[in-house]
Formats: sequence, C-alpha cells, structure tokens
Amino acid sequence: MVDTTQGSSWAPTHRAPPEGLDAWASPDAAAPPTGDLEGGVELQLVEQAGAWVRVVGENRWEGWVDGRLLEQVDPSGKNSDQAAYVLLGVALVVLAVLAILALGGGS
Repeated sequence: MVDTTQGSSWAPTHRAPPEGLDAWASPDAAAPPTGDLEGGVELQLVEQAGAWVRVVGENRWEGWVDGRLLEQVDPSGKNSDQAAYVLLGVALVVLAVLAILALGGGS
C-alpha cells in the first residue's frame, strides 16, 4: 500500500465519473459496496493498493473505490474543458483562413 497523504489540508486530486461510483469500507471486491458516490464529486486520493484507492471528500467522508474509474482533477486549477474549447476555436479560425486563401488563389 502507498500512502499519499501530504499534510492535513484537503485539496481535490480526482473526481467521481459522471455516472457515479460504488465505494467500499476496505479494498475488498468480494465484499458488497458500503456506499456510492454521486457523479462529479471531488475527492482527494490518500492511499493506493493496486487498482484500489482510498479517497476522502471535502466533508471528510472516506472510502475505497476503483481508482481506474476516477477522473484526475487538473492540479493547476484551470478548467481543462475550457482549454480544449479555446484550442478548437483557434483550429477553426486557422481552417477558415486556409479556406479563404485557397478560394482566392492563395498567394
């Protein structure tokens, strides 16, 4: 097991997938889930055991989940979706300029 706890302050490192996620009291797939997380809930990863990760919510709720299903939160605090839209906008402008140049003979 790897303990990734760094200090006592809470900061999100991951997010539950949009469809939500089952949670367990311990990293044991043979046991029934003890709870579930709503989609989009932000979590801090504090411990890892193989594919299992122990996460803590901002309200101090904690449990074990399948870490492969979590979405990583951008540590810079920037919205990665927003960056993708900006890049898409730039690409569309470049394509429009190239199309205009191709129609006009492009010299």
